[in-house]
Amino acid sequence: MPKELERYNHLRYENGASNGSEFIDFLYENTDSKAPEVDVDAAWNSLQGKINTRKSGSNSWLRIAASVTILIGVSIFIWNLATTPDQVNIASADEKINVTFPDGSKGVLNTNSSFSFLEKFGNERLVSFQGEAYFDIKKSEKPFIIETGDVKVRVLGTAFNLTTSKENVELIVERGLVAFDKDGEQTKVKAGLKAVFSKADDSVVIVENPSSNVASWIDGKLEFNDTSFDTVIRDLESHFEVSFEISNESINSCKITATFNRSSLLEVMETLESMLGIEMEEKEGVIIVSGQGC
Repeated sequence: MPKELERYNHLRYENGASNGSEFIDFLYENTDSKAPEVDVDAAWNSLQGKINTRKSGSNSWLRIAASVTILIGVSIFIWNLATTPDQVNIASADEKINVTFPDGSKGVLNTNSSFSFLEKFGNERLVSFQGEAYFDIKKSEKPFIIETGDVKVRVLGTAFNLTTSKENVELIVERGLVAFDKDGEQTKVKAGLKAVFSKADDSVVIVENPSSNVASWIDGKLEFNDTSFDTVIRDLESHFEVSFEISNESINSCKITATFNRSSLLEVMETLESMLGIEMEEKEGVIIVSGQGC
């Protein structure tokens, strides 16, 4: 075919003019010339490969962009995990636990009690609590809030003992000012007072603290200064987790002045028997008190 094309071009320039119909006529006249064989499958595969190459180049950019987006998302997620304060949960079983809160405030958990708070405080110093604990709160403009069920205890800087049960929440303030907060209504409690919040009727009763041994469970020290025997009994019941039964009511009016420093229940009983001329006997977990007394 190339030779025939040369002939056509020679004739074209020789004649001085040419048009498309002449070229078609020329092709018909040279039908004995064979066109080169074409591998259709190979040509198609080559074309498809070029198309895929172009697509893959464009898809590569899409894949890179998607990968960068995912990487940024994962990085943000990991950063959030790294900067989110962890929850601290502390629970006591048969022993007392000393706790330092993130702001430097102190707490002592009594047995079978628990604290829950963030590793780092935010705008509020928030602690969830159940059981019994003594708090010594560092003074700050940020309120220290103790959540115990529906009731919140709100303080700025103070020391107090807090006890929760199914029936009530008992607060005894040693220093400073403490507020009971229930549904936005606050009841303020001053040092030397005891407040008892009843869960049954949402009421708060405030009385003068009848005992100086509220936190005796911490250091094991019991002090009585001309204290009536019925008050002594209440403190002993709380401290040793026992109950007393008085056979002679007149004994309750007897006055006691004594200090017990980490003494056992038996040692305390023997001392009181000697001081008052009474007898104490334990029966099925109850201390029976008998005699004439003072």
